[in-house]
Amino acid sequence: MRKLEDCVFCNVENLDGEYIVYRDEDVIAFLDIYPVSRGHTLVAPRKHYETIFEVPDNVLCKLIVVTKRVADAVRKTLKADGVRIVQNNGRAAGQVIFHLHFHVIPFYEGVHSGRRRLEEQEGLELQRILSEALNYEA
Repeated sequence: MRKLEDCVFCNVENLDGEYIVYRDEDVIAFLDIYPVSRGHTLVAPRKHYETIFEVPDNVLCKLIVVTKRVADAVRKTLKADGVRIVQNNGRAAGQVIFHLHFHVIPFYEGVHSGRRRLEEQEGLELQRILSEALNYEA
């Protein structure tokens, strides 16, 4: 599996407190540690691809299927009123981490919190809720 030593997403599985909610042989999903809203989750390939233009189609298909499952779990379990799915390619498009990933961002009517640091208690609670919804043992 291709991984880059200095890529934070390639190494996410080895870090404590990364709040993994789903993982299989090709895809990993984990809570954003600076979420836009409650339940903001990132879905990424476990193998390193910098942008959507590099990833093989079969891996991209798996990514989008897991992204849809995560979005559905967030919507149902956290009672989100809407869900935004975002994927950026290149610095000019807003990509900050150069490892392909999708943002699953839930939105709640009347709640506009902005980015903040995810607190440990909330992260653990969300990890438990979403892992259960995705049938993944964290």
